[in-house]
Amino acid sequence: MHLESGYFNYVNGIRIHYKTGGNGHHTLLFLHGFATSHTTWDEIVPLIPEDRFRIILMDMKGFGLSDKPRDGAYSIEEQSRLVRAFISWKALESVTVIGHSLGGGVALNAFLQLREEKETTAIKSIVVMDCAAYPQRLPKFFRRLKMPVIGPLMIRIIPARIMVQRTMEKVFYDQSAITSERFERYIRYFRGKGLAYTMRATVKCIHPENYTNIGEEYRKISIPVQIIWGENDLVVKPKIGIRLHEDMPGSRLTIIERCGHNPHEEKPLETYAVMEEFLSSL
Repeated sequence: MHLESGYFNYVNGIRIHYKTGGNGHHTLLFLHGFATSHTTWDEIVPLIPEDRFRIILMDMKGFGLSDKPRDGAYSIEEQSRLVRAFISWKALESVTVIGHSLGGGVALNAFLQLREEKETTAIKSIVVMDCAAYPQRLPKFFRRLKMPVIGPLMIRIIPARIMVQRTMEKVFYDQSAITSERFERYIRYFRGKGLAYTMRATVKCIHPENYTNIGEEYRKISIPVQIIWGENDLVVKPKIGIRLHEDMPGSRLTIIERCGHNPHEEKPLETYAVMEEFLSSL
Protein backbone atom coordinates (compact mmCIF):
# COMPACT_ATOMS: atom_id res chain seq x y z
CA MET A 1 0.00 0.00 0.00
CA HIS A 2 1.37 3.39 -0.98
CA LEU A 3 1.46 5.87 1.91
CA GLU A 4 1.78 9.64 1.70
CA SER A 5 2.98 11.93 4.47
CA GLY A 6 1.06 14.93 5.70
CA TYR A 7 1.07 17.36 8.62
CA PHE A 8 -1.67 18.56 10.93
CA ASN A 9 -1.30 21.86 12.79
CA TYR A 10 -2.28 21.25 16.40
CA VAL A 11 -2.58 23.98 19.07
CA ASN A 12 0.16 26.62 19.19
CA GLY A 13 1.37 25.63 15.74
CA ILE A 14 2.59 22.17 16.79
CA ARG A 15 3.00 20.12 13.60
CA ILE A 16 1.84 16.51 13.82
CA HIS A 17 3.07 14.08 11.19
CA TYR A 18 0.90 11.30 9.77
CA LYS A 19 0.88 8.92 6.83
CA THR A 20 -2.20 7.88 4.96
CA GLY A 21 -3.08 5.38 2.24
CA GLY A 22 -5.87 3.20 0.88
CA ASN A 23 -9.22 4.21 -0.55
CA GLY A 24 -11.72 2.12 1.40
CA HIS A 25 -14.72 3.46 3.30
CA HIS A 26 -13.58 2.21 6.72
CA THR A 27 -10.88 4.35 8.37
CA LEU A 28 -8.26 2.78 10.64
CA LEU A 29 -6.30 5.26 12.78
CA PHE A 30 -3.12 3.73 14.23
CA LEU A 31 -1.45 5.03 17.42
CA HIS A 32 2.02 3.77 18.32
CA GLY A 33 3.54 3.10 21.73
CA PHE A 34 6.09 4.90 23.88
CA ALA A 35 9.32 6.03 22.19
CA THR A 36 8.31 4.59 18.79
CA SER A 37 6.70 6.02 15.66
CA HIS A 38 4.52 5.24 12.65
CA THR A 39 7.15 2.71 11.49
CA THR A 40 6.05 0.30 14.23
CA TRP A 41 3.19 -0.71 11.89
CA ASP A 42 5.43 -1.65 8.95
CA GLU A 43 4.57 -5.35 9.18
CA ILE A 44 0.81 -4.80 9.47
CA VAL A 45 0.30 -2.25 6.68
CA PRO A 46 1.03 -4.63 3.74
CA LEU A 47 -1.64 -7.02 5.05
CA ILE A 48 -4.45 -4.46 4.90
CA PRO A 49 -6.60 -4.44 1.72
CA GLU A 50 -6.43 -0.88 0.37
CA ASP A 51 -9.78 -1.22 -1.39
CA ARG A 52 -11.52 -1.92 1.93
CA PHE A 53 -9.73 0.41 4.28
CA ARG A 54 -8.28 3.86 4.52
CA ILE A 55 -5.40 3.82 6.99
CA ILE A 56 -3.79 6.66 8.91
CA LEU A 57 -0.56 6.19 10.87
CA MET A 58 -0.08 9.05 13.31
CA ASP A 59 3.14 10.12 15.00
CA MET A 60 1.83 11.35 18.33
CA LYS A 61 3.10 14.62 19.76
CA GLY A 62 6.80 14.36 20.54
CA PHE A 63 7.46 11.18 18.57
CA GLY A 64 8.58 10.23 15.08
CA LEU A 65 8.46 13.19 12.70
CA SER A 66 6.02 15.22 14.82
CA ASP A 67 7.12 18.34 16.68
CA LYS A 68 8.62 17.94 20.14
CA PRO A 69 7.82 21.16 21.98
CA ARG A 70 9.32 21.66 25.42
CA ASP A 71 5.95 22.43 26.97
CA GLY A 72 5.71 19.53 29.41
CA ALA A 73 2.29 18.56 28.01
CA TYR A 74 2.74 14.86 27.23
CA SER A 75 0.05 13.17 29.30
CA ILE A 76 -2.31 10.53 27.96
CA GLU A 77 -5.06 13.13 28.24
CA GLU A 78 -3.12 15.60 26.08
CA GLN A 79 -2.40 12.98 23.42
CA SER A 80 -6.10 12.06 23.51
CA ARG A 81 -7.08 15.68 22.88
CA LEU A 82 -4.68 15.66 19.93
CA VAL A 83 -6.34 12.56 18.47
CA ARG A 84 -9.77 14.13 18.86
CA ALA A 85 -8.60 17.34 17.18
CA PHE A 86 -7.09 15.36 14.30
CA ILE A 87 -10.29 13.37 13.75
CA SER A 88 -12.29 16.60 13.72
CA TRP A 89 -9.84 18.31 11.36
CA LYS A 90 -9.99 15.36 8.95
CA ALA A 91 -13.80 15.28 9.28
CA LEU A 92 -13.63 11.53 9.85
CA GLU A 93 -17.05 10.00 10.39
CA SER A 94 -16.49 6.35 11.28
CA VAL A 95 -13.13 5.39 12.70
CA THR A 96 -11.57 2.32 14.30
CA VAL A 97 -8.73 3.52 16.52
CA ILE A 98 -5.95 0.96 16.88
CA GLY A 99 -3.48 1.62 19.68
CA HIS A 100 -0.45 -0.22 21.00
CA SER A 101 0.78 0.19 24.60
CA LEU A 102 0.72 3.97 25.28
CA GLY A 103 -1.34 4.39 22.10
CA GLY A 104 -3.92 1.95 23.46
CA GLY A 105 -4.33 4.06 26.58
CA VAL A 106 -4.73 7.13 24.39
CA ALA A 107 -7.39 5.40 22.24
CA LEU A 108 -9.49 4.46 25.28
CA ASN A 109 -9.06 7.88 26.89
CA ALA A 110 -10.03 9.73 23.71
CA PHE A 111 -13.34 7.88 23.62
CA LEU A 112 -13.94 8.47 27.34
CA GLN A 113 -13.29 12.20 26.89
CA LEU A 114 -15.86 12.36 24.12
CA ARG A 115 -18.36 10.41 26.19
CA GLU A 116 -17.83 12.66 29.20
CA GLU A 117 -18.44 15.75 27.09
CA LYS A 118 -21.48 14.10 25.51
CA GLU A 119 -20.12 14.72 22.03
CA THR A 120 -21.12 12.70 19.01
CA THR A 121 -18.07 10.56 18.39
CA ALA A 122 -16.56 9.34 15.15
CA ILE A 123 -14.79 6.59 17.12
CA LYS A 124 -17.01 3.59 16.42
CA SER A 125 -14.68 0.80 17.56
CA ILE A 126 -11.28 0.28 19.19
CA VAL A 127 -8.47 -2.25 18.98
CA VAL A 128 -5.89 -2.17 21.78
CA MET A 129 -2.68 -4.19 21.99
CA ASP A 130 -0.77 -4.76 25.24
CA CYS A 131 -2.36 -1.58 26.46
CA ALA A 132 -1.25 0.83 29.20
CA ALA A 133 -4.69 0.69 30.78
CA TYR A 134 -4.18 0.73 34.58
CA PRO A 135 -1.77 2.10 37.18
CA GLN A 136 1.17 -0.24 37.60
CA ARG A 137 4.73 -0.14 38.83
CA LEU A 138 6.79 1.50 36.13
CA PRO A 139 9.67 -0.47 34.60
CA LYS A 140 13.06 0.42 36.08
CA PHE A 141 14.06 2.41 32.98
CA PHE A 142 10.94 4.60 33.30
CA ARG A 143 11.46 5.16 37.03
CA ARG A 144 15.01 6.34 36.41
CA LEU A 145 13.87 8.68 33.62
CA LYS A 146 11.68 10.51 36.15
CA MET A 147 14.60 11.28 38.47
CA PRO A 148 15.76 14.93 38.22
CA VAL A 149 19.49 14.22 37.91
CA ILE A 150 19.75 10.56 36.98
CA GLY A 151 17.18 10.78 34.14
CA PRO A 152 18.94 13.38 31.98
CA LEU A 153 22.37 11.93 32.82
CA MET A 154 21.31 8.42 31.82
CA ILE A 155 20.08 9.63 28.43
CA ARG A 156 23.32 11.52 27.83
CA ILE A 157 25.80 8.81 28.78
CA ILE A 158 24.09 5.62 27.55
CA PRO A 159 24.51 5.28 23.75
CA ALA A 160 21.24 5.17 21.84
CA ARG A 161 22.16 1.84 20.27
CA ILE A 162 22.52 0.23 23.70
CA MET A 163 19.19 1.63 24.95
CA VAL A 164 17.41 0.41 21.81
CA GLN A 165 19.01 -3.04 22.04
CA ARG A 166 18.03 -3.47 25.70
CA THR A 167 14.52 -2.24 25.01
CA MET A 168 14.04 -4.66 22.13
CA GLU A 169 15.33 -7.56 24.21
CA LYS A 170 12.66 -6.70 26.76
CA VAL A 171 9.71 -6.33 24.39
CA PHE A 172 10.33 -9.29 22.06
CA TYR A 173 9.81 -12.83 23.32
CA ASP A 174 11.50 -14.33 20.26
CA GLN A 175 14.93 -12.75 20.24
CA SER A 176 15.43 -13.74 16.61
CA ALA A 177 12.80 -11.06 15.83
CA ILE A 178 15.46 -8.45 16.65
CA THR A 179 16.74 -8.24 13.10
CA SER A 180 19.24 -5.66 11.89
CA GLU A 181 16.52 -4.08 9.72
CA ARG A 182 14.13 -3.74 12.65
CA PHE A 183 16.91 -2.44 14.90
CA GLU A 184 17.78 0.30 12.41
CA ARG A 185 14.11 1.15 12.04
CA TYR A 186 13.81 1.64 15.79
CA ILE A 187 16.92 3.73 16.15
CA ARG A 188 16.07 5.96 13.19
CA TYR A 189 13.67 8.03 15.28
CA PHE A 190 15.06 7.16 18.70
CA ARG A 191 18.00 9.41 17.88
CA GLY A 192 15.74 12.28 16.86
CA LYS A 193 16.40 15.70 18.31
CA GLY A 194 14.12 16.35 21.27
CA LEU A 195 13.11 12.73 21.88
CA ALA A 196 15.02 12.54 25.17
CA TYR A 197 12.94 15.47 26.45
CA THR A 198 9.72 13.88 25.16
CA MET A 199 10.43 10.59 26.91
CA ARG A 200 11.16 12.25 30.24
CA ALA A 201 8.17 14.57 29.94
CA THR A 202 5.85 11.67 29.09
CA VAL A 203 7.00 9.61 32.08
CA LYS A 204 6.74 12.63 34.40
CA CYS A 205 3.09 13.04 33.31
CA ILE A 206 2.20 9.56 34.57
CA HIS A 207 0.33 9.95 37.86
CA PRO A 208 -1.10 6.57 38.94
CA GLU A 209 -3.32 8.18 41.58
CA ASN A 210 -5.37 9.75 38.77
CA TYR A 211 -6.43 6.33 37.51
CA THR A 212 -7.46 4.50 40.68
CA ASN A 213 -11.11 4.29 39.52
CA ILE A 214 -10.41 3.85 35.81
CA GLY A 215 -12.03 0.41 35.75
CA GLU A 216 -15.39 2.05 36.44
CA GLU A 217 -14.86 4.31 33.44
CA TYR A 218 -13.98 1.39 31.17
CA ARG A 219 -17.31 -0.23 32.07
CA LYS A 220 -19.00 2.71 30.35
CA ILE A 221 -17.40 1.89 26.99
CA SER A 222 -20.18 0.34 24.95
CA ILE A 223 -18.64 0.40 21.46
CA PRO A 224 -16.98 -2.79 20.11
CA VAL A 225 -13.47 -3.32 21.52
CA GLN A 226 -10.91 -5.97 20.53
CA ILE A 227 -8.10 -6.59 23.01
CA ILE A 228 -4.93 -8.31 21.76
CA TRP A 229 -2.12 -9.38 24.09
CA GLY A 230 1.18 -11.18 23.88
CA GLU A 231 1.21 -14.23 26.14
CA ASN A 232 4.79 -13.48 27.22
CA ASP A 233 4.58 -9.71 27.62
CA LEU A 234 7.01 -8.66 30.37
CA VAL A 235 6.21 -4.94 30.09
CA VAL A 236 2.42 -5.02 30.57
CA LYS A 237 1.56 -8.52 31.71
CA PRO A 238 -1.39 -10.50 30.30
CA LYS A 239 -3.29 -10.25 33.59
CA ILE A 240 -3.82 -6.58 32.70
CA GLY A 241 -5.45 -7.61 29.43
CA ILE A 242 -7.70 -10.03 31.28
CA ARG A 243 -8.69 -7.32 33.74
CA LEU A 244 -9.43 -4.90 30.92
CA HIS A 245 -11.61 -7.51 29.21
CA GLU A 246 -13.54 -8.07 32.44
CA ASP A 247 -14.04 -4.32 32.89
CA MET A 248 -15.45 -3.85 29.38
CA PRO A 249 -18.63 -5.86 28.85
CA GLY A 250 -18.82 -7.16 25.31
CA SER A 251 -15.13 -6.72 24.55
CA ARG A 252 -13.15 -9.48 22.87
CA LEU A 253 -9.82 -10.76 24.19
CA THR A 254 -7.24 -12.70 22.18
CA ILE A 255 -3.93 -13.75 23.71
CA ILE A 256 -1.26 -14.61 21.17
CA GLU A 257 1.04 -17.44 22.18
CA ARG A 258 4.83 -17.16 22.28
CA CYS A 259 4.68 -13.42 21.84
CA GLY A 260 5.96 -10.43 23.81
CA HIS A 261 4.85 -6.81 24.12
CA ASN A 262 4.67 -6.05 20.36
CA PRO A 263 2.36 -8.61 18.70
CA HIS A 264 1.95 -6.43 15.60
CA GLU A 265 5.69 -6.76 14.95
CA GLU A 266 6.52 -10.15 16.41
CA LYS A 267 3.41 -11.99 15.17
CA PRO A 268 1.95 -9.77 12.43
CA LEU A 269 0.03 -12.50 10.58
CA GLU A 270 -1.67 -13.76 13.73
CA THR A 271 -2.33 -10.21 14.91
CA TYR A 272 -3.87 -9.09 11.63
CA ALA A 273 -6.01 -12.24 11.47
CA VAL A 274 -7.57 -11.20 14.82
CA MET A 275 -8.03 -7.65 13.59
CA GLU A 276 -9.58 -8.84 10.32
CA GLU A 277 -12.11 -11.05 12.09
CA PHE A 278 -13.05 -8.21 14.43
CA LEU A 279 -13.34 -5.59 11.66
CA SER A 280 -15.43 -7.93 9.52
CA SER A 281 -17.90 -8.32 12.38
CA LEU A 282 -18.61 -4.59 12.65
